Amino acid sequence: MKIVTLALIAAGLLLAQDKKAEKTEPRTSAAAVAASSPTLPAGAKEVEPGLYRYTDPQGKTWLYRNTPFGLAKWEDKPVTSAPVVQPVVPVLTTDLGDSVQFERQTPFGPQKWTKKKTALTEEEKNYLKKEDPKRPERPQPPEKNAEKPSALSQPVSSGSSRLKAACRQDCPPHKNLQGTAC
Repeated sequence: MKIVTLALIAAGLLLAQDKKAEKTEPRTSAAAVAASSPTLPAGAKEVEPGLYRYTDPQGKTWLYRNTPFGLAKWEDKPVTSAPVVQPVVPVLTTDLGDSVQFERQTPFGPQKWTKKKTALTEEEKNYLKKEDPKRPERPQPPEKNAEKPSALSQPVSSGSSRLKAACRQDCPPHKNLQGTAC
């Protein structure tokens, strides 16, 4: 019984529908859409595959390109933007004798590299030429093979007096004091 009632209500709603709304609403066809999209003019010259240039009677130059979605059209305007100047990042150089150490700041921290003078690129040679002579020199790291002064060559300091008092042995700081009592 419920099914029959629902079927009758649905049939009544379908019959009560306004037929004027159907007639006033025009449907767009594929032909109407195609007519509104740009078409390739007869005098267009192919610049490169898929790209065409056309000058209209008003003197404007238009470019046309075939895309998967149809023909695209835009005005050909000369580029008037200023050239992009990239900021110059200073490179610090340190001469290490037969090689050169370079250092520059990057967004991820300082970048350091060392190259032999015989293997420098043109860019690295320019960095070396542009080095500012007013910049203070970096201190050279101490050499690993440098001789350390021996304890015998240094005189016994007053700081070793407590050793002298307690030692009474023939140890390296006191070898040169053999005739004296520690």
